[in-house]
Amino acid sequence: MKTFFILGRNPELSRAEILEFLKTRNREHKEIMFRDNILIIETNEGEKFNIQEFGGIMWLGEITFEGTPEKLEEHLESIEIVPADKFSYGIFGNIDEELLKNKFKERKKKATIKHGSKQLKMQDGSKINIPKAEFYIFCYEDAGVTYFGTSTQEYDSKDVKNRDMNKPMRRELLAISPRLSKILINLSGAKPRDLMLDPFCGVGGILQEALIKGINVHGIDKDKQATIDAIANLEWMKENYKFNSKYTIENKDSRKTPDLQFSGIATETPLGKVLRKKPNDNEAKQIIRNFEAYMIPILSKLAKVKKPKANIAITFPTIRDFHTDAQKIAEKTGLKVYIKPILESRPDQFISRDIVVFK
Repeated sequence: MKTFFILGRNPELSRAEILEFLKTRNREHKEIMFRDNILIIETNEGEKFNIQEFGGIMWLGEITFEGTPEKLEEHLESIEIVPADKFSYGIFGNIDEELLKNKFKERKKKATIKHGSKQLKMQDGSKINIPKAEFYIFCYEDAGVTYFGTSTQEYDSKDVKNRDMNKPMRRELLAISPRLSKILINLSGAKPRDLMLDPFCGVGGILQEALIKGINVHGIDKDKQATIDAIANLEWMKENYKFNSKYTIENKDSRKTPDLQFSGIATETPLGKVLRKKPNDNEAKQIIRNFEAYMIPILSKLAKVKKPKANIAITFPTIRDFHTDAQKIAEKTGLKVYIKPILESRPDQFISRDIVVFK
C-alpha cells in the first residue's frame, strides 16, 4: 500500500522524521516520491500510521489509485469520491480543479472548493495556502503517473497546545515547540518502552512528549531551577495524562551523564544567550567557536553512554551563514554524522538551528 503525507513548514526535516520512524521500527518501506511538501511512501499492506505521533505532518491518507491521467477519469466515474451531498473540500497536489468540479456537478453535489485564507510560511521562504474544509483530496501527477486518495487523518494540535501552554512551568524565550520535540524524539530512534536521554532537558518539553509516546526518559540539566520546574511539569503531566512510562530528572553537568546505555538521545542544546541585536560576523564566528568547544567533551561522553545503534538527535546554533561544524565535532567525539544538518529557522530569529543526527 502507498500513503501520502502533506508535510509541514520544513519538508526535508519532516521527511527525515518519517523515514527514521519507519527504519527504527523495522517496518519495510520504500520512498516513491518527494516533491515540495508532499511525500509518498510504500509499505506493507495494512500498515497503520497515527499522525499524532509525528511533529511534521499536517495530513495523511492512503493512495487508492495509481495510473495514467486518462485512467484516473475512469476511476473517478466508478467511485464515490466524497460520501456526502453537501460539503466543502480542499485539494492537495497538481490536479486540474475543473475535473473534480465537473464530477461533483454531474452527480448534483453541492461541493464548495476551499483554497484557504491562512498561509503557512515554509522553511525556504515560500508560502502555501492551508484550506479549511470538511474533506481533503490528494491528486498528484509525477512523471506520467497520477496518484489519488483522500485524507484520513489531520493533525490535531489542540491537545499538544494544552500540554505546552497549561503546564505549570514555562520558559518562553528558551522553549522548544512540541512539534520540534516530537521530530527530535522520532529522529533519535527511541521507541515505546525504550530509555531516552535529554542531556539539556530544561523544564522538560521534550521529555513530556516522549512520555506520551510511551518512552521512559532520563533528563539532565545543570540549572537546578530548571530541573525543579521539569519535575513540576512532569508531575502535572502524570495527573492530567495517562501513560505508564517513567522518568528521572537529575541536576548535574551533562559530562557526568550516567552510563545507562540509552536507546536514543534527543535534545535542544543551549543555543547561546538570547540576543537583543544582530551579531556582526566576528561575533557570530565567536559564538559558534565557543559552542563547538563546549559541546565536544559533552558529545564525547554521550557517545559512550548510548547503545551502539542509538541516534543522537540534537540542535546546533546557526547564525546567518555561520554553521556549527558537525563533521569536525563528529571526528573529535568518535561519532558519525548520520543525517546531515537540516536548517530550522524563522525570519525573526538571530540564532537559528541546524538539526543534526549522529550515530
